[in-house]
Amino acid sequence: MAKFSFLAGLVIPLVAAVPQYTPDMMGYVYFCPIVDSTEHVEGNPWQVGTSGSGGADLQITEGHTVGTTWTVGGGLGLSIGDVIGVDGELSASVSETVEDSVEEAVTYHCPDGDWRCSIQVYPGMTHVKGHMKKMGSKDKCPGTGNIKSNWDDHVSDGYKYELLIPRKDASGNGHSRVEICTCKNAKHWADAGHPKVFCKEDC
Repeated sequence: MAKFSFLAGLVIPLVAAVPQYTPDMMGYVYFCPIVDSTEHVEGNPWQVGTSGSGGADLQITEGHTVGTTWTVGGGLGLSIGDVIGVDGELSASVSETVEDSVEEAVTYHCPDGDWRCSIQVYPGMTHVKGHMKKMGSKDKCPGTGNIKSNWDDHVSDGYKYELLIPRKDASGNGHSRVEICTCKNAKHWADAGHPKVFCKEDC
């Protein structure tokens, strides 16, 4: 009679196989720009061309276009459509460029005093963080996004990207916050009572 012996307590771990995607017949390697997180933030302010002395009422008389800024991974060659296509919420709330939705008829008051004021506009942005996920040639990205092919050697699975995309409302207008600022190059700009924020440009 044959005898068999077993090692009691022997545990053999099972390791899940990791897909190994190789280039296709054309030599292309495919990636999907996965969105990891989004956050509403304010972008860098832009300053209007109008200024006035203390006590004056100021109005915004010009429009301004806000664009997308890549902070990480700008050399990937991704389009804004590639990124927002994989996230349905993004596609409805951001745009590559928007016009600031600033009411030009609204009046902003410069407090009384021996100084000058101007206006700064802070555009509403969405800070998007994500990574590149390696895919098979027949795989699909989430949402309506398309996989991207023929990437350079510097792109790898997990490669990070970040960008700031202008927010928009249901009408396609941008979000913004307006603030009176004190001109730093005017006399008495350090006196008490002036707007706390100093203008980024001379006025």
